[in-house]
Amino acid sequence: MYLMVPIFRCLQRKLFLWGILIFATLLYTINIIVIITEDEDITSNKANKLSDNLQEINYLINTSNCRIPEDDPFNDEIIVFLENEVTLTCSKYDLLTYIDKTNGAVTLNINKSLLGVYSSLPVQCCYSYIKRISYEIDDDNEIEFTDCIVFEDTVNLTFPYIRVNCYNFLTSVYTNVHATTLPLVKETNTSPNKNKFSVLLVGIDSMSKSNIRRTMPRTYQFAEEHFFKLRGYNKIGLNTFPNLMAILTGYNCDQLDQICNNSVRLNTCHFIWDHFRESKYVTAFAEDECILSTFNYHRPGFSVEPTDFYYRPYFLASETLKVQKFKSMTFCAGPEISGQRILNAAKDFAISFKDEPSFGLFWTNSFSHDDINMAAAMDVPTFKFLSDPHFMSALDNTIFIFFSDHGFRFGDIRFTHSGWLEERLPFIYIRLPKKFEKLYPDKYKNFLTNIERLTVPYDLFYTFQDILEMGDSNYKKYIGKGCPECLSIFSEVPENRSCEDAHIDSHWCTCEKHTYIDPNDHNVRLIGQFILGTVNKRIKHKAVGSLCSTYSLRRVRSAGISKPYVNHQNETVNHYLLTIETNPTAMFEATVEASFKNGKHYFQLLGGMGRVDMYRKVTWCIDDNDIKPYCYCTTTSLFGYLKNIIYKLLPFI
Repeated sequence: MYLMVPIFRCLQRKLFLWGILIFATLLYTINIIVIITEDEDITSNKANKLSDNLQEINYLINTSNCRIPEDDPFNDEIIVFLENEVTLTCSKYDLLTYIDKTNGAVTLNINKSLLGVYSSLPVQCCYSYIKRISYEIDDDNEIEFTDCIVFEDTVNLTFPYIRVNCYNFLTSVYTNVHATTLPLVKETNTSPNKNKFSVLLVGIDSMSKSNIRRTMPRTYQFAEEHFFKLRGYNKIGLNTFPNLMAILTGYNCDQLDQICNNSVRLNTCHFIWDHFRESKYVTAFAEDECILSTFNYHRPGFSVEPTDFYYRPYFLASETLKVQKFKSMTFCAGPEISGQRILNAAKDFAISFKDEPSFGLFWTNSFSHDDINMAAAMDVPTFKFLSDPHFMSALDNTIFIFFSDHGFRFGDIRFTHSGWLEERLPFIYIRLPKKFEKLYPDKYKNFLTNIERLTVPYDLFYTFQDILEMGDSNYKKYIGKGCPECLSIFSEVPENRSCEDAHIDSHWCTCEKHTYIDPNDHNVRLIGQFILGTVNKRIKHKAVGSLCSTYSLRRVRSAGISKPYVNHQNETVNHYLLTIETNPTAMFEATVEASFKNGKHYFQLLGGMGRVDMYRKVTWCIDDNDIKPYCYCTTTSLFGYLKNIIYKLLPFI
C-alpha cells in the first residue's frame, strides 16, 4: 500500500521525462523540415545573379596594379534589399540609475525624480559588483555577483562593473548594469609623455563602405566631413577573426595556430595592446553580443584579462538582464541598447584618460552582423556619439579609427556583383590630432597619399608600432609575419602595390576584374566539381566531419574569369571566380587558378573559400571552427544529438 505512491510518482516522472524527450524530437524534426524548406527557396530568390555584368565607371582607387570599382550604393541590384527599419526602444522610461564622475570620485546615483515613474510604492535599491570567476575552467564565460548592498541616493564605487536592483515590497521594478573606468595605480617616478599619442578604435562588424552610407546616413555624413577615409582598404580574410588579428598581432590564421597555440588560450599571442601596456599605456577591450565575440566564438578566449579594462564580464552581465532580440541579435540588453553600451564605454574611456596615453578597442556586433538593414536603428546614436563635443575634445591627443572588418557576408545580397564587392571592402575613417601635421609633416604627407592607395589590416599593425616609436625612440619594432612587406599608413605605400604585395589572397582581392561567363560552360562545371571536392575533403579530414552531409553539385550559380596572366610556374593561367550551389542546399564561393591544354586541366584553389548562405541553423551539430563553415548537419547527427540527451536523462529516469 505504502509502496504505491513512490512507484506511481516514479512512473509519473518517467512519463514526464519521456514526454520532454518526444517533444524535443518533434521540435528538432520540425526545425529541420523548416530549414530544408527555407533552403530550397534560395534557388528562387530576388537576387540578381553575379552573371549580370555591371558597367564599372568610377573607382575608389586607380593605381597601376589596383583599380577598385566604386559601385553606386543604391544601384538597381542592391535597392531591392533595402528596407525601412523601425525605431526600437529598450525602455519606456529614462534610466533610474547612473554613474557620475566629479572631482575624482566615481559614484553610483539614483535619479530620485523617476522613482514615482517606476513604482507608486516605496522603492529601495542595492548594488553588486560583477566579477570574473578566475578559478573556473571556462573563466572567460563565467561571472559572479557579490552580495547586494542597499544604498540611499549615492554610493562611491571601487570596482568598474556594477549591477543594480531596485524593488518595492512586491517585486523588482528596475535592474541594470553599469560600467565605468576607475583610476589605475600608477608606478612611481613616471610622468606622462606628451609626445605619446593615444589610440582609440571603435568598430562595427560587417559594415562595408557602401552600407554605412545606405543605413547610417547621418553617421556617414559626419565621418566624411570630419575624418579621413582610406578608400582602398581591403580585407585579408574570411571573417572578423583573421581581419582583427592581422591588426592586433600581424599574423595570419595559419601562423596564429603555429605561434600562439591558438587552440588553447589566446594569452599566448603577443597582441599590440601588450606592446602599448609595456610602454605604460592604459589599455581596454570591449565587445558586445558575447556569444559571437571575436575571441570566444568557437575559440578559447583569454585565461587572464588581456587589458587593464576588460569589459567582457560587464557584457556577460548585461545579457543576463531582459533581452530583446531583433533579427536574431541582442539589440536590447536590459533597458539599454547593447551597441549603445559599447559607445558609452568608449566615450567614458576616452574622456577618463584624455590626459594619459591609452589604447582602446571597442567593438560592436549587435546591430550589424545578421541583417544588412539593421544598422539604421543605430544611426542617430552613433552620430550623437561621434559628434559629442566632450568626446571630440577628449581626442585632442588621440589617433581615432572608426572602422569595420568586412562587409555583409551572407544571404541573397551576396549573390550580386555589388554584394561580392562590398563584402571585401569594409569602411575605415581616421581622425588625427591637429598637432600631428606640425610634429610629423612627412608622415602626414604620406598618410594623405595613402588615402588613395591599396591598404590592408596588416598596415594598421605597423601603424600602431609607428605610434609607439613616436613616443619612445627606444621602442623595438616587430615584423608582422603575416605581411613582412606591409607598412605603416604614415609611410608611403608604393603606387604599384598589388594584392600579392599586400598579402591579400586572390579570392579576397578587389583589384582584379572578372568578366562573367556562362556558368553552364563545360570547363566551368569541371571547376565547380573541383570546388565541391575540396569542400567534401575538408569535412571528411576531421573526425567530427561524420556529422556533416556529403555534398553533391546542384549547379554553378555564377562564374567569372580574369584576363590571362603568367603564374610563378611560368604557365599562362586564368583566375575563375565561382559560386556553386549544392545538395543539401549550401552556397560556396571560391577563386581557382586554372589552365586547360590538350584535354588536360590544372586547378589550384587560391586563398580562402567562403560560404555565402546563412548557415547557422544547419551547423548546430558541430563546434569545430575549421569545418563549421562547410558543414550541413545530417539527420543521423540529429538522432545522435537526441541520443546524447537520452543518455543524460537516463540517470533520472
